[in-house]
Amino acid sequence: MKRIVRALLPMWAYRRLARLYAYALAWREGPALLWAMAFGTGERTHRFRTLAEPFTFRLTSEDNNVVFGNIIKGEVLAGPLPTDPRFIVDAGGYIGDSAAVFLSRYPRAHCVVLEPGKAHAWAERNLARYGDRATLHQAALMGSAGFCRVHEADTGTEAHVDDAGSVKAVTLPEIIAASPHGRIDILKIDIEGAELDLFRTAQAWLAFVDCITIELHGDRAKVEIPDTLRAAGFSLSQHGSLTVAVRSPAPPKP
Repeated sequence: MKRIVRALLPMWAYRRLARLYAYALAWREGPALLWAMAFGTGERTHRFRTLAEPFTFRLTSEDNNVVFGNIIKGEVLAGPLPTDPRFIVDAGGYIGDSAAVFLSRYPRAHCVVLEPGKAHAWAERNLARYGDRATLHQAALMGSAGFCRVHEADTGTEAHVDDAGSVKAVTLPEIIAASPHGRIDILKIDIEGAELDLFRTAQAWLAFVDCITIELHGDRAKVEIPDTLRAAGFSLSQHGSLTVAVRSPAPPKP
């Protein structure tokens, strides 16, 4: 239905309709929250229907967007995700919105969250409420270990490999080593263009990942990374800005 409406309406009308739909969903959270998000300043803590714990966010357009998209509309859960994941990695965790949704939807899951930017402090506040089910690192997910420099960019942080940088760069093999069963059930990637660097080393970790939900940045990434995933046996589907890749089941043995 979304695709049909998007095809029929001009983009400005579609975006306005989408925003009205988001506000309609937010109304279920109460008019006070809706008013605060539309006109408020500062910060707000709210217990959302979709979350197991209260969530704190800034009343800015950037934070409002992720609250609308991930917490209220559940965009991060789009696609054929596993039904009972145990080990989830959220690369580009921002203020902890996606991780809070994952931890609330999947009560037996542990979530490792990487956020290299200033939003780390807000993610720390929000994910502390989930106790030892969440592990938060102020680090960037990259293709090689070392250090990187970061550039704040709206709802994300751009990271670039730089030995003189102050933020640690970690790799997926390092994270997989911490998984209780040696695999990642859901890998969410929104790393503001660094995904090409990450997939440069895909042969070292892709076989240990069962589902990837990724936001691709740039024409090259939108071609090369889906090709890599298909070649590795993943089935792909598109859900808004997210590409969801699920490992295809092995064919039955004769």
